[in-house]
Amino acid sequence: MKSLTRAIYGAVALVMALVVAACASNEEKEDTDPVELVDISASVQLREVWSANIGDIDSKLYAMLTPGIGSGMIVATNSDGDVTALDRNSGKRRWRTELDVPISGGVGVGQGLAVVSDYRGRVIALNLDDGSERWSHQVSAEVVSTPAVGAGVVVVQTVDGKLIGLDGDSGSERWSHSTVLPVLTLRGTAAPVISAGIVFAGLDNGKVIALDAADGIARWEQRVAIPQGAAELERVVDIDGAPVVRGDLVFAASYQGRVAALSRDEGRGLWARDASTYHSVAVGGGNVYLSDAGGSVYAYDVGSGQIQWNNGDLLRRELSGPAYFANSVVVGDLEGYLHVLDPATGAIIGRERIDGDRIRIPMLVDGDLLFALSDGGELAALRLERIQ
Repeated sequence: MKSLTRAIYGAVALVMALVVAACASNEEKEDTDPVELVDISASVQLREVWSANIGDIDSKLYAMLTPGIGSGMIVATNSDGDVTALDRNSGKRRWRTELDVPISGGVGVGQGLAVVSDYRGRVIALNLDDGSERWSHQVSAEVVSTPAVGAGVVVVQTVDGKLIGLDGDSGSERWSHSTVLPVLTLRGTAAPVISAGIVFAGLDNGKVIALDAADGIARWEQRVAIPQGAAELERVVDIDGAPVVRGDLVFAASYQGRVAALSRDEGRGLWARDASTYHSVAVGGGNVYLSDAGGSVYAYDVGSGQIQWNNGDLLRRELSGPAYFANSVVVGDLEGYLHVLDPATGAIIGRERIDGDRIRIPMLVDGDLLFALSDGGELAALRLERIQ
């Protein structure tokens, strides 16, 4: 099962890290530390509109408890199973439901539902208006990503390699699509995305697949990353970030693989560049933005994939995926800082700290507000302002 492969991966990775640490010189050890932040000349400010603490996120299990937005609310969950709906503009609590089970995946919002899942593979749909339980359904394995809600279905990706479509009204299973898993995978799965009746999902084998939301029939499947190397660890090419759909294009990126642009209708590869990331990309201002596994931030031309710039000022700071917000690029780091980058040059033009804990959960952009959630459970709504 996938949980076993992940356990093996973790053990192998730990052994390798210990060997590297034992063999490294003092100078090499210093190179493993996060770079220190230096003073910047800020031209923008992320101003906090409101903040609320929703409770701790279990970072040891790498829980990606991404909030969801809908009906003027942002709905967030902590690892203990407390689901909270807050007013988007004011942060005032609308409702709170205590499920009393450890939550493993983020909150999918849509069709009057807020949907979460637990480590036993139970998918739970709450009424978006008041938080009351609408239905629950047991799937084949745990769900550690955010469910997709739309087109009359709730779609989850399980750690045993399945995409499952549940009826939005009753929770009954409509369809299931299985994928053969690699020997080793990373902890985590990509959140599926529903757009215009099609489900787009990144897989642990380095492929992106498009399925019909109504019946789960595959429209196309395209490889983004090609496993390379003799060791299984070298051949890990998981796509753990949700695909990004923009117009006629789908963008996805893998670990130890590539970032690629695919045609929405056929999955035809338009361009691909070597990259390694655990996160989704962001798209805006004519570029595709990516924070790689080492802490560099890249911008690629959306049409050609040519690198426009690369910022290495945040190396080893365990960056979140980027968000394109108010004509700027924002990434979070291991110390609770949000860094604002100029989308044209990659220069850091602003910085704000919302918490002392890491920001790794995907940020959300909704109109004029950016929502960021730390591992400590600090949820902040921010607005970007220019410094005069």
